[in-house]
Amino acid sequence: MISPKLFFRVLPWVLISFFIFILSITNHWPFEKNAKDKQIIETSVILSKIESLGRLELVKYNFRELFEYKRLSDGRIIGNSLLNTNNYNPDLSVILVAAGEAVGCIDLTKIEERNINIEKDSVFIQLPSPELCYYKLDMENTKLYSFTKDSWWSRFFTDEQEKNQILHLAYQKAEGRLKDAAIESGIYQSTNENVVHMLKPLLEQISGKKIFISTSLPEKSLEKY
Repeated sequence: MISPKLFFRVLPWVLISFFIFILSITNHWPFEKNAKDKQIIETSVILSKIESLGRLELVKYNFRELFEYKRLSDGRIIGNSLLNTNNYNPDLSVILVAAGEAVGCIDLTKIEERNINIEKDSVFIQLPSPELCYYKLDMENTKLYSFTKDSWWSRFFTDEQEKNQILHLAYQKAEGRLKDAAIESGIYQSTNENVVHMLKPLLEQISGKKIFISTSLPEKSLEKY
């Protein structure tokens, strides 16, 4: 039988051991385990806040330029006369005053938890590459400057269907040119600069930590219009 004196000596240690065991199994351990859980919670909060911003439009480029489109004719019909040689199926040329816009954005929903690292009082975030949200002609301000056929024949015999077809193609090519012009003008670089200026103070306020944002540029080269 345990003596009362020994019992009261052992009892505090038994109670302490039991208390530590309860803290451990209920995830209330006050040391290393709690620190890891805190980081996971912060990562989730930051990630949720970024994802809520969605597809973030950050820069808009407006363009206006003269755009010339030529269609070289195949299978020309040549008519000879005493005076000269006439081309009855001439080359077509369209010149537009093309106006349009291109918008750069970053899709923040593509960020995953592995793209966010927390180290003490700092948070490191790797952003996805910028994208062109859209590019389009402003049809109200895009004007036809000239439409020509290289033959006197068209002065007497006009073909409205042919004219409409060549105009449609010219508009398509001019819109494709907007994409290349935006990329050549540095829309991806501007998008990256703007997202850092916008997100850094917002996330620092949310997390209370120093935010470091890494960006990258798309690897895909220009597609010819």
